[in-house]
Amino acid sequence: MATSSSLRINADRLNKTLQSTCTQWGALSEPSTGMCRLTLSQEDKEVRDWLVQECKSLGCGIKVDQIGNIFAVRPGVANDRKPIAMGSHLDTQPAGGRYDGILGVQAALEVLRTLHDNNIQTHCPIALIDWTNEEGARFPGAMMASGVWSTKSSTPLEACWDTLDKEGMRMKQALEEIGYLGDTKCDHRENGLECHFELHIEQGPILEREGKSVGVVTSVQGMKWFAIRVTGVEGHSGTTPMPGRSDALVMASRLIAAVRDTALKTGLGVATVGVIRSDTYSQATIPAGIDFIIDIRCSTDEMVDQLATAIFKAFDAIIAEEKNGTSYSTQRTWGLPESIFHPRCIDAVRASALKAVGKDQIMDMKSRAGHDSAWTSRVCPTSMIFVPSKDGISHNPHEYTSPEHCALGAQILLDSVLYYDERVKNGEY
Repeated sequence: MATSSSLRINADRLNKTLQSTCTQWGALSEPSTGMCRLTLSQEDKEVRDWLVQECKSLGCGIKVDQIGNIFAVRPGVANDRKPIAMGSHLDTQPAGGRYDGILGVQAALEVLRTLHDNNIQTHCPIALIDWTNEEGARFPGAMMASGVWSTKSSTPLEACWDTLDKEGMRMKQALEEIGYLGDTKCDHRENGLECHFELHIEQGPILEREGKSVGVVTSVQGMKWFAIRVTGVEGHSGTTPMPGRSDALVMASRLIAAVRDTALKTGLGVATVGVIRSDTYSQATIPAGIDFIIDIRCSTDEMVDQLATAIFKAFDAIIAEEKNGTSYSTQRTWGLPESIFHPRCIDAVRASALKAVGKDQIMDMKSRAGHDSAWTSRVCPTSMIFVPSKDGISHNPHEYTSPEHCALGAQILLDSVLYYDERVKNGEY
């Protein structure tokens, strides 16, 4: 029987499982590597059903909470202890790839398989978690379910249940329809974790650019979303003179350009407009109302607020310059404070990475994207493992991480879990 210190994950099995499940549930026809597996869709239901059965076959108990989070728990010796968790997500963007989130869950399954194959008995229970609606692509609100579980999100469970998709379906109804409206309370105080590790692709170019294989993630940058409403006066496109127009779309275009320009000018962080809606979709009508959303992300919460202030100051200057009767209003719709990860989990990841590849292949990193680990870090020790993304591409069908890097990340995930478990067993944590 193998000892825990000599355990090796099965790289071929990991890659085959990842590719086969993506091909079966949610693959785009063109390009063939693309994915559309929106949360709580039929494809999501089918991959969830498969995951639950796989985990049951490994001796795991299954809990599904009130927002559909799946907790597959492999018993340990000290079952009075909370589980050491490995979490990520199986949902994707409408035109996403096969690695964002999915790798983290499939690697966690490979860890459970490796422990099972080698009859390893851990001190703490070990949990695999599939967090619901991490992407926020179908039901608005990224990292929604982990935020509810943490009790630190400003959006409570009932408000999430009432969130509508584009077809007007409530999230609670979608949970009911696919059979994943669980009865376990979505609250860390009643369904808690010893700690939380997450393997993820970097989704950026830094590791590849620096020639590194592993990112030891120490924090997640702060972010806020703002809904902007621009109002003008509706009018006939043929009979309203140009000087007298109060065109909300023209004003919105100037404001959107100011978002980019201000982020570039200040250097504080990044700001993006990815959603625009017009009240009227008529070629013959001057739009009277435009809605768009600004996504602001910076290294610290203070810098997020500074960039937001600078953007709105630029908006005010443009409104004053135009003097055409247009105006705008602002509503903060979502936010994730800067998240600092726990030294214990960071140490576990770093020690495991050193064991796998050595110091020259490792770098400490701040995550510039949001992750479920940002919410778990507010209530239990947490850290993340990053592996390279080719050309820094993510949220894109051409997203790619090599099988070798996927396997490396899974090995570090396994070793991090065992490192932490050993220290709990020895009374160090």
